[in-house]
Amino acid sequence: MFNLLRLVFALLALAIDAGAYGQTFNAIPPIAPGRYSVGCSNVAQDFSRVGPGDSAQAYWEGRGGGGTGYLTDLLVDPAHAFVTGVTLPDDRELYGDFRNRTLASVNLVCYPTSAANPYADYALPNGKIVPHMQRGAQPPIFAEDRARYPVLLFSHGFGGSPISSDYIEALKVFASHGYVVVAPFHGDSRIVDVRIDSLDELLRALLDFPNYTAMQAIRPRALSAALDVVLADPGFAARIDASHIGGFGASAGGESLLLMRGAQLTVSIGLSSKPVINDTRLRAGVGYVPYFGQPIFPAFGRDQRGLQGVDLPYLAISGSEDTTAPAEVTAIGMTQLPGVRQFVVLEGVRHGFDVAASDDIFTWSLTFLDAYVDDQPRARATSARMTRVQGGGDDVLLLDRAQPLPPASGEQWAIEYYNPSLDHYFMTSGPGEVAILDAGTPIVGWVRTGYIFKVYAPGTAAGTPACRFFGKAGVGPNTHFFSILPNECADVMASPLWTFEGLVFRVEGPNAAGECPADRVPVVRMYNNGKGGEANHRYLTSHSEIGAMLLQGWIVEGTVFCSLP
Repeated sequence: MFNLLRLVFALLALAIDAGAYGQTFNAIPPIAPGRYSVGCSNVAQDFSRVGPGDSAQAYWEGRGGGGTGYLTDLLVDPAHAFVTGVTLPDDRELYGDFRNRTLASVNLVCYPTSAANPYADYALPNGKIVPHMQRGAQPPIFAEDRARYPVLLFSHGFGGSPISSDYIEALKVFASHGYVVVAPFHGDSRIVDVRIDSLDELLRALLDFPNYTAMQAIRPRALSAALDVVLADPGFAARIDASHIGGFGASAGGESLLLMRGAQLTVSIGLSSKPVINDTRLRAGVGYVPYFGQPIFPAFGRDQRGLQGVDLPYLAISGSEDTTAPAEVTAIGMTQLPGVRQFVVLEGVRHGFDVAASDDIFTWSLTFLDAYVDDQPRARATSARMTRVQGGGDDVLLLDRAQPLPPASGEQWAIEYYNPSLDHYFMTSGPGEVAILDAGTPIVGWVRTGYIFKVYAPGTAAGTPACRFFGKAGVGPNTHFFSILPNECADVMASPLWTFEGLVFRVEGPNAAGECPADRVPVVRMYNNGKGGEANHRYLTSHSEIGAMLLQGWIVEGTVFCSLP
């Protein structure tokens, strides 16, 4: 299946490079380092408590003391650290022998701080540092150029911790770009001691299936509890924008974000599934080499159907050579998500953080997070337009569906519908028509495709009016046509095959070269080339959907609108 996906989107890439759109989408430059210094919360530890032959990292990961020793055993000042209890429900399917128990969860919080922050760095035995770490009751010192900052939940990979490996460096990157990063020490090894680096190891994990399932189900609850404890802290709550919360998850962390937002976890060898929680505070998520399971054992139920109701904007960045979290399994799951989605594959990358691809990873991630967590209009436009990052490795966009910001006064969403019996597409921005089509009466058979773009309302002064036509009964095509070009509108109006239905919205158009400004989203018009004996058009912003239409014989007619992000 994955080889077929590569072929499909390789053809799309060729179409873009050949200029079939009349619009430059493709590559964007890597995002520069963040402008903020970084400060972090208290995780001071007494490393003398680590016995011979043991390591502090073992405690960070929940396997200290030769067993299940956890970071709480090392903390010097737990009263001033972010420690919370995660209470597990009485549900044997999800939590096995851990049901009805409360597990301690330690969290590290890193945030944008002033360059003059006087707090000293804290050295770790692995050579890393926790920058400008608070001690005792010291309050956080936030940068002052913004009243409140968005939150980013950071969920590390299975068996790791926020300060193991290079995770602490990733926390610093996101905090330097203006996010308050909240990172639980999941302590997975307290629950199950196994690695999922191959099919053989997956089979061994399934021998301990109740604990393997419990480990996955506990993680999203720990993320939710981490939010609770940080939002209850006066020093942080006053500077956090609790309405803008996103997530970044590596490997199992990518799975955890989806489970946190209502995805159903596989709970039996027969691939039955059930939800864990649905914390709607999480607005968007990014998964780097996210774990969606293995071909014989998907993480979200049979055929990944446990993702069908998860309306979470989600970016998945997979490695083409990853056998732990195979890209082809992720591809199946990503097609199940009903809302905003981007699926990017890094060519030649295996499981784990690929340093050579770091520009790609952070540029894709920060652009998506700025767009769908921080609601930055320019980032929303860039995210919708981009297909790759300049330099670095070979990154390929295989699947995308964008969504504009909620309409402000004088703005509307143009919503696309599909009628399977007619095999036709239709779009409308009129609230009355939207209500009728969504209700399915008196007009039946039309369903939303999930593709939308933003326009100005017809009574506003912005943009150019769009004329709408419908094929004249008995002689014209059973379809609608839209244009903002005066000559095109005049030609169609003069045709005996079409009926003019009015000026239905307003929108900006491309320049003479067919290009849109960088802060607008190009809308490409496609024609079905008379497929089925009836003309039909689509108006799309999705690269992958345009590619799918090209492979079905549709024709790109060019960029016709420049929509609001």
